[in-house]
Amino acid sequence: MKHIVIIGGGLSGLAAAYELQKTHPNYTWELVEKDEKLGGKFETVKRDGFLIEKGPDSFLARKPAGVGLVKDLGLDDKLIANATGRSYIYHEKALHPIPEGSVMGIPTNKQALLATTLVSEIGKARALQEPTIQPNNKETDQALGDFFEARFGKELVKTIIEPLLSGIYAGDIYKMSLRATFPQFEQTVKKYGNLMDGLKESNMQTTGTKATIGAFRTLEGGLDTLPKAIADALPAENLYTKKQATNIVKKNGTYEISFADGDKKEADGIIIAATHDALIHLLKETTTEPFAGQPLTTLATVSLAYNEVDVPVLPDGTGYLVARTAPYKTTACTWVQKKWPHMVPENKMLLRGFVGKAGESWLEEASDEAIVTAVLKDYAEIMDLHAAPLFYEVSRMKSAMPQYLTGHQNRLNQLKKNMKADYPGVYFAGMSYEGVGIPDCIAGAQTAVTELTDILEEVSND
Repeated sequence: MKHIVIIGGGLSGLAAAYELQKTHPNYTWELVEKDEKLGGKFETVKRDGFLIEKGPDSFLARKPAGVGLVKDLGLDDKLIANATGRSYIYHEKALHPIPEGSVMGIPTNKQALLATTLVSEIGKARALQEPTIQPNNKETDQALGDFFEARFGKELVKTIIEPLLSGIYAGDIYKMSLRATFPQFEQTVKKYGNLMDGLKESNMQTTGTKATIGAFRTLEGGLDTLPKAIADALPAENLYTKKQATNIVKKNGTYEISFADGDKKEADGIIIAATHDALIHLLKETTTEPFAGQPLTTLATVSLAYNEVDVPVLPDGTGYLVARTAPYKTTACTWVQKKWPHMVPENKMLLRGFVGKAGESWLEEASDEAIVTAVLKDYAEIMDLHAAPLFYEVSRMKSAMPQYLTGHQNRLNQLKKNMKADYPGVYFAGMSYEGVGIPDCIAGAQTAVTELTDILEEVSND
């Protein structure tokens, strides 16, 4: 009977345990988590009738792994779709709607582009040349910003594309990998010759427009219902918290895991379900060298509750984004009462701000009060909001967001080769590798289970 140890009790680790139990009930397994609770970054606070997400607040419905796991857990009747789709970009002291037909800020509707107030007439004229720009068939990876600037010009990238793309990863699009983050755009150019016509032809989902209604899902009662439901579906005696793994070594055809409390465990296979810093901590330096020095950005969310009468009238939509290069601490704000009405009591409002940019470190030392003060300063200008909130909730996630820098796929492929050579039977899953979204993490965990059990079955059959 094979025994597997899963290191990490966030979504990826829990999803791996669930998949393993479902597909290989004849295996034994344990899950170990260094913190006091399972669920990782997921946390829903219920306060004065508000539902406040201090971690992730939703996931994309079009990626099947998320909705698939929810249904498998019997929670599909708890799924809730976002109520409105339009978003705004704060630019030159005003909120401007994202042009209709935009896909991650990339225009597909020429009339909407011509009508937008986000771009100058010169910038529009340059962007409209995109269908005539020859495909850049580079053999190597390139930065997102460079790719889009070559096709649409700098102004459109800086004012529309950058706020949307950098917001997802809290990163610099002039350092982020095109092929590791949005390979579909390069593929669209290769297939159709340009992006504006190709995206329209391929019916790719728009972003931050009216058509984005229903693109996202959350769960009734809060998104932390998901990791809690997975944990509840697993044997409690297999789940360990406050159990920090410190080292992994090969030993007589199996693996020995050492822990901070002096304990040791043996396993036929291991899944390290965490960001790459955990991998670097547990394995040989020569194995994890491809990911050495790859950054993790610290993020914070600030939720501010108000009486509706104390907040200026906001335009119809989900909230707004700000370019990471703009002189503000916040990068986005969600108007929760409009996007997720079920989360906010009647006649109340909830503003959820996002703070944190790649390369900044001030969040790691700042107090909650200092973070809130910085957010309120931005809101005073952007939304003309000067009232004091009824209360606030701050969530700080230190070194939480991986940065998929240019060349990410090459580093990932080399890491996989190193792991296969040095630690056959040890696999990884998590945000650092093949997507940061909830469905990506679930799919990555499921893949890790499949690959590990396939290897163990091969060994058993030899």
